[in-house]
Amino acid sequence: MESTALPSPPGLDAPALGIAADCPQPVAAAGTAPGGLLRSLLAGALLLALALVLLFWGLPAWGATDPVVLQRGGKLFENHCAGCHVNGGNVIRRSKTLRRQDLLREGVKGPADVAQIAAKGKGQMSGYEKVLGEGGADAVGAWVWRQAELGWPRR
Repeated sequence: MESTALPSPPGLDAPALGIAADCPQPVAAAGTAPGGLLRSLLAGALLLALALVLLFWGLPAWGATDPVVLQRGGKLFENHCAGCHVNGGNVIRRSKTLRRQDLLREGVKGPADVAQIAAKGKGQMSGYEKVLGEGGADAVGAWVWRQAELGWPRR
């Protein structure tokens, strides 16, 4: 069967015009179907969001590994907390230590939870928000959590 398509004018290539040489109908270029661009953008945004979530999922709370914050937290702990919590223990209630397994058992899941207890108190322990100063509870929380992760090494 012979093609019924009209020949291209000299100097013009039929595929560059989006017209098949043997087809009188325009042909859409690859990836330009209606909604294709939007679908591609949405898929890219979804992949980017997923990558960011996976990248930052397991990071500790801000400051939990910052050496300056940890140093400040250690000094504040020594000055205000070590009297009752020597080496992460508890001289008032022996079962309420700052060791990782005891913190987890009490529902303390990270530095932010420790900071909340340091600031507001819990049970028989008073809160120390004013004594620790601005950002002090967060620094203590970061330091205590780090020590708990390390098993409260002796100095």
